[in-house]
Amino acid sequence: TEKGVCWNKTGSPVIETDQKTSNGEGSGNFTSNITGLEAATTYYLRSYATNGCGTSYGEEVTFTTMVADADGNLYDVIKIGNQVWMAENLKTTKYNDNTEIPLVSDNTEWTTITTAAYSWPANDEAQYKNLYGAYYNWYAVETGKLCPSGWRVPTDTDFKTLEMSLGMTQVQADASEWRGTDQGKKMKNTTGWASGGNGTNTSGFTAMPSGYRAYATGSSDNLGTLTYFWTSSQINQDTATYRRLDGTNDAVYRSGTYKRAGKVVRCVKD
Repeated sequence: TEKGVCWNKTGSPVIETDQKTSNGEGSGNFTSNITGLEAATTYYLRSYATNGCGTSYGEEVTFTTMVADADGNLYDVIKIGNQVWMAENLKTTKYNDNTEIPLVSDNTEWTTITTAAYSWPANDEAQYKNLYGAYYNWYAVETGKLCPSGWRVPTDTDFKTLEMSLGMTQVQADASEWRGTDQGKKMKNTTGWASGGNGTNTSGFTAMPSGYRAYATGSSDNLGTLTYFWTSSQINQDTATYRRLDGTNDAVYRSGTYKRAGKVVRCVKD
């Protein structure tokens, strides 16, 4: 007498109390379209069928919705420990207030600029935008407007929380340079890294070897072999903290560098 799907955020949805669709009467296959979902949210869904004897439910499935930036780019998300992260590097050309981020492609200009800017790896948007995302200098990070509303560029502490959820101790997380054991391997994608550099990606973080834009030369270096992620944590007037993953090391590198450097950005949910 009635069939459709029902869903919620907690599991085991039922038609009496949770959201549902109704696809009419009769037996046979049917398709339901659901709307009104929140971004970056995990939902539990199952089909149902009602007759004179009551209601039966199908197998429960789980999915997590994506999140969009100001350009309309969509990003997969992943829950790691108690945090929710984007599973891709940021590639927006606009802040979350819809204003444009300045594009700087000239190497010399990149080495001297002290205001917000972005660029594409090797200045090749067509080839690298979807694969690696964009490079941002720290002055763009400093605006607080890079990530979609409800998200932020992770602090140094946010990265420590991630690393400890993957097995680092507090002492290791607080240390500098290479730290931990296999946390970097757990964060690296299973493909795309130079020979011997792929990870297991058991975390779902899906880090790709996006290289970086050098603060001293402005060139795009080390594509395919390593990656640097900005944090929003400043060290002093000229430098800020970052993380590095390398194809030849299973650990995670923590240090600081000049704000003029171009690095990729991951966003974490507030």
